[in-house]
Amino acid sequence: MLAGRYRIEEELGRGGMAKVFKGTDTVLGREVAIKILAPQFAEDPSFVDRFRREAQAAARLNHPNLVGVYDTGSDDGMHFIVMEYVDAKTLADYLAGGSRIMPERAVELAEAVCDALAVAHAQGVIHRDIKPGNVMVTRAGEVKVTDFGIARITSSADTLAQTAAVLGTAAYLSPEQAQGLQVDVRSDLYSLGVVLYEMVAGRPPFTGDSAFAVASQHVHEQPIPPSKLNPDVTPALDAVIMRALAKNPVNRYASAQEFRADLERIRAGLPVEATPLLPSDATTQVIDRSRQTAVLPAQPVVPPRRGRAWTTIAIALLVLAALGGGLFLLASALLKNPTPAASKVTVPNVVGDTLKVATDKLTAEGLKVAQPIRRQEDPTGTPGTVLSQDPPAETPVAKGTLVTLTVVKGPGTVSIPLGLTGQPADQVEAQLTKLGLVVTPTPESSDTVPVGSVTRTDPTEGTSVTFGSPITIFVSTGPGTVTVPDVTCLSYGQAKKILADKNLGIAIAGELPPNPLCPNGNKVVQQDPAANAPASQETVVQVWLAGAASPSPTVSPSPSPSPT
Repeated sequence: MLAGRYRIEEELGRGGMAKVFKGTDTVLGREVAIKILAPQFAEDPSFVDRFRREAQAAARLNHPNLVGVYDTGSDDGMHFIVMEYVDAKTLADYLAGGSRIMPERAVELAEAVCDALAVAHAQGVIHRDIKPGNVMVTRAGEVKVTDFGIARITSSADTLAQTAAVLGTAAYLSPEQAQGLQVDVRSDLYSLGVVLYEMVAGRPPFTGDSAFAVASQHVHEQPIPPSKLNPDVTPALDAVIMRALAKNPVNRYASAQEFRADLERIRAGLPVEATPLLPSDATTQVIDRSRQTAVLPAQPVVPPRRGRAWTTIAIALLVLAALGGGLFLLASALLKNPTPAASKVTVPNVVGDTLKVATDKLTAEGLKVAQPIRRQEDPTGTPGTVLSQDPPAETPVAKGTLVTLTVVKGPGTVSIPLGLTGQPADQVEAQLTKLGLVVTPTPESSDTVPVGSVTRTDPTEGTSVTFGSPITIFVSTGPGTVTVPDVTCLSYGQAKKILADKNLGIAIAGELPPNPLCPNGNKVVQQDPAANAPASQETVVQVWLAGAASPSPTVSPSPSPSPT
């Protein structure tokens, strides 16, 4: 038990600095994750300081895609951080053994990480260790970024001392991290580019026998485009990943929002901002400017001999004569037997056909079909139907020409995030709209959820729905109304219990003469609101108790009628 409150139950994992345990907050009765600094570092002030910085960095952040931090402290020399417990696998678990993730899903996961980083960067926090092991994916498909163990708060004047040690995992280091240079938000975006590369290619862009070898590649070598390892990677996704992996931070995305915007364009089938890659046979070679031109020593000038000069001229003349004769014979042969023109075919019209039928038609004409460009959604077309083709129909082209098809892709699925209940309605609406859902707010009374916050959703949280589906969020209008019970002629204690059962309060307003219907003393004579009146919950009902009986009124004889 830590701090007399947190019960440690089982180990979940361990890293270089700490172990993480599943536990229970016995005060609030909820599951938590507890990170405890390893004993060998607990006496080292620098490690303790870094550990506390993690808590400070993470505690400033609040977003559905970030693991929340609840508490931090020390107990008998053990330093700990209490965090949100997430029942999920890490992305590293899914990628184990060289597994790949479908490009469309990889893009969705990267978008969620971008959302998390955007919040962190807005608070001046750089994660500096984005890798598959720090990205968790729940069973509902929700993404959680965790482990700010080496995060740095950029606005803090007391930054960690610069040392020769390079923090982070070698396979996902940015070039500036590998060189021990100052980093900014673009370093996180490079690491996310590495993670996205691994998701679609099945391995990181750089591998080696040692951390030093891998770090060196990050600094000096260009990665192979992921499409070379997975043909399902589109040119647009290729371009986005390679821009994120630019060696110079200036050439990367400037922010997580900018990175996410290009990922959204990929899912929508729109052109991306990243510069498309050149074909492999036209790739510009980067000259290594670090190499200095070698200056050779001057050679002594030797005057040419006349005999050797004449020999050289004679040989050159003989070579030219031989070449001329060969060219003459080749031209003659070509004129007598001209090469037939390249075989031409007419591109058939495949717009409106299914992808399979279109492919069969084109290959039958000796044409090749490029990787299809798929749109996110087209409400007027059937999924798999060809929308357009390039070159167009009836165009004469040479056999073997590559034809690119744009086809309709069926609407994708979206997982409704968990944890929406209790959140402000405007934030939930913005989050769901960003996921491509059509949101309809509906008012609903609630005794427990604050006014203006979400009470529930329809479909419920965690449900997978089609992209563009409608979703209703119910927004609390506060406690509902109840019917005030009749508490007259009851004792104060009885009245209080009955009103409390209806979630109503009670207050004594004063005394009145006894009610003839209940003449005994100490009974409720009158109430406000009256019995059976509607009232909002938690309304305080005013009651008057029976006091001393008042004297009976004197009845005067009726006056005689006046004479008319």
